[in-house]
Amino acid sequence: MLDACEIAGLKCLRVINESTAIALQYGFFRKKELDAKETRAVAFVDFGHSKTTVTIASFIQGKTKIVCHRSDRNLGARDLDWAILELVGGEFAKKVGSDPRKNARCIVRMLEAVEKSRKMLSSVSDAQLNIDYLLEEEDLNRTLTRDEFEKLIDPFMRRFADLLKATLAESGK
Repeated sequence: MLDACEIAGLKCLRVINESTAIALQYGFFRKKELDAKETRAVAFVDFGHSKTTVTIASFIQGKTKIVCHRSDRNLGARDLDWAILELVGGEFAKKVGSDPRKNARCIVRMLEAVEKSRKMLSSVSDAQLNIDYLLEEEDLNRTLTRDEFEKLIDPFMRRFADLLKATLAESGK
């Protein structure tokens, strides 16, 4: 980052992590809402593709303090997508007799469809997974319900809850 700034001819005073930047932005844009004497604790959660980060910050008018910052480097949306892929790939293998989870091209196509379905489930109760000619000239057509999805990702959500609890415990908030 510092090298890129130097090459671009920019003077970089400080490099901060993304969670700290988000907390500073929150404090800046909410400064009129903040009390001058009583602190406000806020948790910022970044559930990314491959990593989940929880940051606790405290705010008082004119000041921002990062209280605690914890991450699970192996918990993200890719894990949720892979759980769905394993389920539908296994069902497809039983039905057709050939496993799409052993074919890189099929995995990529399934991950694209799975991600789309997962995102749809945030606003609807069921989503369609449709891939034409996935393998052996067979189509993958399946409905994924939100209830089924929630059961499937329960172990990951327990890890997420543990991360939240550990962060809160460490912060003392």
